[in-house]
Amino acid sequence: MLSIKYRTIFFAILFSVSSCAAFAEIIIQPTPDQGLQPRLTVDNNGDVHLLYFKKRINRPASREGNLYYRSYDHKTGQFTLPVKVSSSAFSMQTFSIARASMAITEDGRVHAFWYYPRSSEMIYSRSNPERTVFETQRSMVSIFQEGIDAGGDIASIGSNVALVWGAGKLTEEHQRTMFARFSNDYGKTFGEEVIVSNPDLGACACCSLATDYKESSDLIIGYRSAIDGIGRHMQVLTLENTNKEITGAYYQEMNELQEWEASFCPLSTNDIERSGEQRWLVFETHNRIIKMELTSQNQASAVGPPFTETRQKNPALAINQAGEQLVVWGEAISHSRGGRLNMKLFQKDGSNAEYGFTENITITDYSFPAAAALVTNDFLVLY
Repeated sequence: MLSIKYRTIFFAILFSVSSCAAFAEIIIQPTPDQGLQPRLTVDNNGDVHLLYFKKRINRPASREGNLYYRSYDHKTGQFTLPVKVSSSAFSMQTFSIARASMAITEDGRVHAFWYYPRSSEMIYSRSNPERTVFETQRSMVSIFQEGIDAGGDIASIGSNVALVWGAGKLTEEHQRTMFARFSNDYGKTFGEEVIVSNPDLGACACCSLATDYKESSDLIIGYRSAIDGIGRHMQVLTLENTNKEITGAYYQEMNELQEWEASFCPLSTNDIERSGEQRWLVFETHNRIIKMELTSQNQASAVGPPFTETRQKNPALAINQAGEQLVVWGEAISHSRGGRLNMKLFQKDGSNAEYGFTENITITDYSFPAAAALVTNDFLVLY
């Protein structure tokens, strides 16, 4: 049996549907602390970590605030007290692609990477191994800074940390590229800024990216190109041996569900999640959410229809130890409106889990959903 539990500020609902697996729950709740733009990640021990933006209490009408970190207590079902991440307040961007990102290294440190719009910088900070305090933030881009207009992404494995972002003239998207810096000492030091993508493909200026390590030092990057300014296809780039000097790079063969010719700004996010040796990518194409396995034969499929005929955006993916996949996203979204929460659960074999998510849950304005698998094989969803 599979049971679905919804938790909001106002009510909690629990209902069951048929499944051959043991009991599992999908716990849905607002981001703690009236937080916005939540990011959830799971470390190798199964612990869940949360990064979010919170407005200043004394200036609730403005968008100025700070990033905060919390961990999730599986026993109590509650988050720990917040730890401030950013050293100075900044104005949150209303669009989702400017989101912050987070990764955990094997020594327990939390690493955060975010966009600082006031000076168009990419900022990095890391915690101590006990995750009780964060270091003074550092500006990480000085050479390839022109045209930074959205958040990058961060990934880690072992002691390695990778920072990836897009830059270049905003008026010449077809010439923009992806850049990166790498650390092999838990973020203490980073190598030089390097160009990592094919300049002939361009890079969408109004799109996010997602990255994760494939193996010990190979890095996967999912980003949108800007071929001739309209070919906003979801490119999958692999960098080999990033912990020393990159020895090779290649693009995976394009699946038709990755292709999207659009003259407008998609302003939509994408997400990569691990499942054993597999890496799964979720993203938007032609207003629909797509999920794709990256390490075998590029298995790709549309996740499911919307509640009504509207655009699906800003997906997040969680995979539990049983191999079940939960994809969450928003619908009927505008530049600032969070829209309506929707989700789809898939069994290990890829088939749909037969349950009906019909709750009308509104995502907070300027925000988007996040998802994580718990050690119990249940799922946690924040909005």
